[in-house]
Amino acid sequence: MNRDQLFQKIDSFNDELINLRRHIHAHPELSGFENQTAILISGYLKNIGWTVRESIGRTGVIADFGPTDNGIIGVRVDMDALPIFEETKLSYSSKVDGVMHACGHDLHISIGLGVAKIVKHLELDFGIRIIFQPAEEIASGARWMINDGATNGLTYIFGVHVYPDLSVGTIGIKEGSLTAAAGELKVEIKGKSGHGARPHEGVDAIWVASKVISGIQESITRKLDPLDPVVITFGKINGGNAFNVLAEKVNLVGTVRCTNLKLFRNIGNWLNENISSLVNSCGADAKVKFREITPPVNNNPEINRVLRESGIMVLGQKNVIELQKPSLGAEDFAEFLHEIPGAMFRLGVSSSKGCAPLHNSKFDPDERAIAVGIKVITESIVKLNNEINN
Repeated sequence: MNRDQLFQKIDSFNDELINLRRHIHAHPELSGFENQTAILISGYLKNIGWTVRESIGRTGVIADFGPTDNGIIGVRVDMDALPIFEETKLSYSSKVDGVMHACGHDLHISIGLGVAKIVKHLELDFGIRIIFQPAEEIASGARWMINDGATNGLTYIFGVHVYPDLSVGTIGIKEGSLTAAAGELKVEIKGKSGHGARPHEGVDAIWVASKVISGIQESITRKLDPLDPVVITFGKINGGNAFNVLAEKVNLVGTVRCTNLKLFRNIGNWLNENISSLVNSCGADAKVKFREITPPVNNNPEINRVLRESGIMVLGQKNVIELQKPSLGAEDFAEFLHEIPGAMFRLGVSSSKGCAPLHNSKFDPDERAIAVGIKVITESIVKLNNEINN
């Protein structure tokens, strides 16, 4: 089967994949609870002749096809939704209150199933493994699956993620770091309670917290190299018991993003030192806890080249965009890249009407991107297979 015939075959089952995507979109499941989604995926793959393993990494699914003597090429897609109330007003909007596929994982699943369907028509010397991963949104599922053996025997791996900044029919390629490392920051501030009318008699933990929130941003701009971006965002603050009582304790919880892995490895110590200094200068005490969540996605140069050249073959040079900057978003596909060489590309999903950002209640990607993603990944698999054999 030549390339034109292959792509015609992909186009022939495009409507089926769109309908599957819409069903998944209407029935989203949160991280670690993708049970019905996994059942749908597993049943579909078994019906088209794949060897399927279920409950890998809790709710994950692994599907294998073809000979494995020469190695296995992997494709990873994720499955989980987000705790967001959907506001798209689509006919297939989420039927689950407060849960929505607002990050495109429903498209990723359809792409994975499409790759599975077309791979049966390829003559490959490598086996193919498609990894349907849970819990990407809490950056846990990749490690769960790896611990359950998802990468055993894998030689290379491809990843894809939808990207509203690019138009449908285009893809984005990035050398090196595609995404940032991510961590969780917790700060407990201990002041001294007192009457709200006599603040000088106590230590107002809310006042101290405000100093930390603003002061740590100032410290970033004056104490760290601006060429290595660091973003700290506090998403949760809790403290105080009454309107007229100085808060004795305040808890802050936030996220830290960084593209420089060496800096990231030391950022916990840096935060502890600088936050403690800010808090102590106000007469309070602090407990600072930093937890690394996931490292940056660092694309392998050779696998990235395969994606680039395959994208050009499928879409044309002008539709393969060289991304100049990494995203400060996180992606636990990075965990797979610690185990085996691989790369992830960005898939354009913006229509002529535009597209809301990821994690937005009105996120509505262009479904034509499903076929684009399948074609780029399929071409990449064929190219990598041929290059290794030659």
